[in-house]
Amino acid sequence: MPQPHRPLHRTASAVAVALAAGLLAVTPAHAAPAPASGGQNNGRSDVNGDGYGDLVTASEVAVAGASGAGAIVVNTGSSSGISADRSEIVTQDSPGVPGASEANDRFGSALATGDLNGDGYTDIVAGTPHEKVGDDVDGGTVAVLWGSKSGVDGGTTLPDPAPGAHDLFGNRLAVGDFDGDDRPELAVGTGSDDVWIFEGVSESGAAGHRGLQTDIVADSSEYYRSLAAGDFDGDGRDDLVVGGRYDKDGSFDGATLVYPGATTTYTALPDEAHTAATGDFDGDGRDDLVLGSPDDNAVTAYTGGAEGLTASTRRTLTQDSPGVPGTDEPEDAFGEAVAAGDVDGDGYDDVAVGVEFETVGSVPNTGEVVVLRGSADGLTGTGSQVVHQGTEGVPGANEPYDRFGSAVRLTDTDRDGHADLAAAAPMENTSNGALWSLRGSADGVISSHAVSFSAATAGLSKEPYTYFGRSMPTSAHGS
Repeated sequence: MPQPHRPLHRTASAVAVALAAGLLAVTPAHAAPAPASGGQNNGRSDVNGDGYGDLVTASEVAVAGASGAGAIVVNTGSSSGISADRSEIVTQDSPGVPGASEANDRFGSALATGDLNGDGYTDIVAGTPHEKVGDDVDGGTVAVLWGSKSGVDGGTTLPDPAPGAHDLFGNRLAVGDFDGDDRPELAVGTGSDDVWIFEGVSESGAAGHRGLQTDIVADSSEYYRSLAAGDFDGDGRDDLVVGGRYDKDGSFDGATLVYPGATTTYTALPDEAHTAATGDFDGDGRDDLVLGSPDDNAVTAYTGGAEGLTASTRRTLTQDSPGVPGTDEPEDAFGEAVAAGDVDGDGYDDVAVGVEFETVGSVPNTGEVVVLRGSADGLTGTGSQVVHQGTEGVPGANEPYDRFGSAVRLTDTDRDGHADLAAAAPMENTSNGALWSLRGSADGVISSHAVSFSAATAGLSKEPYTYFGRSMPTSAHGS
């Protein structure tokens, strides 16, 4: 996930796998459950098909001496959740994986998940936007890594259909069923204004592809920040969400464009979307959308309906909103990361919000995660929770520039019907990086049986600047 341009440094800290007891403080939950759970299937990505959600995380680790080549770590779920002992590391040097590990490729810096070939195993889509393709520096590639009973089993490259038209192919990814045929397609972003939709993806490639020329400003990849998918109008086809810089009447403003069925028409939402996630926050069976705008220290939720996403359902939450912990302060980056899933099992999807530059007490930029609740009225600050390394029972300690919450994920790793919170601090331990997993429960996120481990514990290089946890997929739609 792209990060704001801020200093990448911190003090050293030892991080280890830990078990801790205790319940995080939480305002009493709402009483009326909705009849159905949200559209994210609790965010579950099941790479090995055992019914437990797996966690997929990327690192900018050096591979075979190639600095910044990148690796993907898959931590498989179980009845006790995830563990560093069950880590599969995948690089471009792994058997069957396309390409080769080269300096600054950043393999996996964009991630998405979904069962693309329909075999019952979740597949991982890895964008490598800085891969050199022939003579094209930063041309970019996309690989689909195939799930299987034994984990990742090789991969397939999806060639760039228009390599001369852009760079950074694969810098944004989303999986969705845009044509309503019950088989997901893959949307691939670039450094320009085009998105490519791949259909019928299998081990032999894709059955077809088409380009969507968006009204996002060309060559503005710094502002082209998010792709997401969801069926917001309930017509059986997913809609494509494109967040970026939008040219309207010569005014280059942040906006989010929603393309029904990934067709050429769109609705423009007046919100910058650095990150986006799809869930069912009001439990009505339709997908809803949440957008993270860290430059504005805000998240904005839109409720799906027969007319799709409309301004009448727009709800913006900040740390000054009722029930939301903290205070709205410049440079907090509230909304740097967002993820959706039903933490408390009440039928309403909740949202984890990364606040990576939050100062906790007197500790600058240590970071935290705020969990907002879904309700019959949609996303709300009521009953929200805050989690950081100083929260009772959470392993570790708040230290300067850890940036806890740079990436977040909600996925049911122990198959108990509650989405568990994963949070990353890529600057932890001299930028080696670390990962935390906290259980979901009827009372929200709890620290009982909390797990934390560093990049080195997961089996990655111990050298600095590994940035373990730099990116996670924010949506497992269709998996």
